[in-house]
Amino acid sequence: MDLKISIDQDLWEAIEKNYENESYASAILDAMHLLTNTIRNKTGLEGDGSGLIGQAFGGENPKIQLNKLQTESEKNIQKGTQEILRGLYSAIRNPRSHDKYSDSKEDADSIIHFIGYLLKIIDKSKMSFEETTFLKRVFEKHYVKTEEYSDLLVNEIPKRQRTNIAISIILQRKKGDIANFSYFLKSLFNKLEESDLSQVYKVISEELKYTSADEDIRTILYIVPAKYWGRLDKVVKIRIENILFESAQSGRIDLSNGRCRDGYGALGSWVKSEHLMNFEDIRAWTSMIVDKLQSNDEEETAYVEKYYWNKICRVNHNDIHYWLEKYIRDGLNNKEEEIVKKLANEIQFEKDHPWWKVFEEELKNFPEINYCELPF
Repeated sequence: MDLKISIDQDLWEAIEKNYENESYASAILDAMHLLTNTIRNKTGLEGDGSGLIGQAFGGENPKIQLNKLQTESEKNIQKGTQEILRGLYSAIRNPRSHDKYSDSKEDADSIIHFIGYLLKIIDKSKMSFEETTFLKRVFEKHYVKTEEYSDLLVNEIPKRQRTNIAISIILQRKKGDIANFSYFLKSLFNKLEESDLSQVYKVISEELKYTSADEDIRTILYIVPAKYWGRLDKVVKIRIENILFESAQSGRIDLSNGRCRDGYGALGSWVKSEHLMNFEDIRAWTSMIVDKLQSNDEEETAYVEKYYWNKICRVNHNDIHYWLEKYIRDGLNNKEEEIVKKLANEIQFEKDHPWWKVFEEELKNFPEINYCELPF
């Protein structure tokens, strides 16, 4: 038997070096290693040996299904194959991993050929998790927009396939409901490991590298958890932040309907507090927002009041920027009702808010501003 032409190319490439060198025991181990990786890659599991086989082929709903598992015969095939695979690890792989073995060419041919047979069975098997089928549940109109539902869906994804699912949604984000994706990706990102996040953010950075289109940028801002903004490639990050800055700087509200005027700040309105916290130059943003608050143009002021006042206060919570501090202090000294009200709303429900100390002298003139416990 010419093993090279009687087994699949992938298997031959895995064993070729040791087999041609007549290191037959090592060639058998190479074949077992391919078998292990094939099962891991198909299931997303991380285990090994008998434990991996049990997780992949066992249980009421095995990750690898060799048939429909309806008849007794089909169930026996599933169970029997599982036992054969367990036996391969116990009787074939483990002894050769722990002790010195001198297998003949004939033994190696027989064992490797049988492993090739099992690989073909696994290749034809049905997966209990299929990416395309799963993604339909995220894109469907009946997606339940709750944290619980999103967490339950994410828990169904094999560990090794989480990154691919995240990337698929990001690349297809314009084809579905971005509210669905926002809930889902928040749950999914909580499960991603450091290396997974790095892969995902390479894709996101590529998506943003050259675009200036509002839709490209705002969909990313909306669906990807804002706390990870700092993971973007820095050159991409700086460029996109500049685009957002220019949008916010031009922002105006049509006072007749409360909406952004066409071409004036719509993109900037998608920035969240956590984005701002991770922006490169928050001082420039604070200064720009204060300038707009002091503008004589009511449409400019209305824009930052609606989209940025609460956000910029949150970002400046622990270390207030000079221009924001001056804006509030001048307002207190001049007894400007709107600014007094803004400060009260910001600090009165937080006993240890740093701004109590910052504006301590000015607040002596406003005894009505006191700490109030929230009613719940």
